[in-house]
Amino acid sequence: MNIGLLGCGVVGSGVKEIIDSMKDDIRISKILVKDINDIDDNRKTTDINELLDSNIDLIVECIGGIDIPLNYISRALNAKKNVVTSNKKVLATHYKDLIDLAEKNNVTLAFEASVAGGIPWMENIRHAKRVDKIFAFEGIFNGTTNYILYNMSQKNIDFDLALKEAQALGYAESDPTDDIDGYDVKYKCCLSGNAIWDTNFNLDDIIFYGIRNISKNDIAYAKKNNYIIKLIGNGQKYEDYANIYVIPTFLKNDENIANVPHNLNCAKLKSEFLGESSYIGQGAGKYPTAHAVVQDILSIYENKNLNFSTSQKIKIMNDYSSNFYIRARNLEKFNNIIQEKIDDETIITKVIDLKEISKLVDKDTFIAEVKL
Repeated sequence: MNIGLLGCGVVGSGVKEIIDSMKDDIRISKILVKDINDIDDNRKTTDINELLDSNIDLIVECIGGIDIPLNYISRALNAKKNVVTSNKKVLATHYKDLIDLAEKNNVTLAFEASVAGGIPWMENIRHAKRVDKIFAFEGIFNGTTNYILYNMSQKNIDFDLALKEAQALGYAESDPTDDIDGYDVKYKCCLSGNAIWDTNFNLDDIIFYGIRNISKNDIAYAKKNNYIIKLIGNGQKYEDYANIYVIPTFLKNDENIANVPHNLNCAKLKSEFLGESSYIGQGAGKYPTAHAVVQDILSIYENKNLNFSTSQKIKIMNDYSSNFYIRARNLEKFNNIIQEKIDDETIITKVIDLKEISKLVDKDTFIAEVKL
């Protein structure tokens, strides 16, 4: 099998390293790089056509972003080449178009590495679906925010310092918006729900919050009340609709998922016969993500069916109610839903619909679900 690798950055270089170390009939024939100055290997080129118009069997996309990857992935599928990608953003944004394009051309579009890094999440979804009905999933799908929250709790440091530590270690980008504002988990929950329920969720219907506004006061409240805060992605399926949402959550400190440390991910399925199954591991980084990419490559080489369907029409309703922890400078607009007042800026709400509380929350508010 001849492979064309798009991008040789963090993940792409990991894929190259792993494939080059293998002795099988799988080889990287061409590598697309952005700048001519990056060409230090006779396989490297800046011309995408050298990969698409050749005898390459499979394209691996590790560029990131949306527009350029969408163009290259679409052209590869139309050229009847299998595609493996780690790009959750382009997939979640253009899921149906890309899945349908792969089906039309009778090729595979595989994306194990797009959710939960080195955890074989998509493989376990396929495995469970063979014999079981999955009705819910939840998880810690972002290692950066898990690292930040864990260190704020363990070291009693504030958010800004924890973020700087995460950036110094390479867990967070210089612009951490996707991680700390919840976008990354939103993409991953969309892809998880699509894969589990063979549908094409509207990304814009997902309600999501991040941890940008968390403070040491919130961590102190958690400790005092035997909670641990995690950024949790959730999905539940009912008869003809689903709830998909992302929100910081106060979990009881004896729950397994509450005790997932450092930058690890934890993904959980809930199904009819198996019950609850949990998968913990490295959710990002060079080798965990590259490992997942190579697993997809090997599965395609072995002619395994990795494709998902978009045949089911399921709408996101977010018909979900709970108690919520709110910290805001002005609590007046929450007066009618207060169950407990913690201090002048912090309350616990009565049980309220997620969509309703979202109408009251502004960009400076910290909101979290509380599992009372």
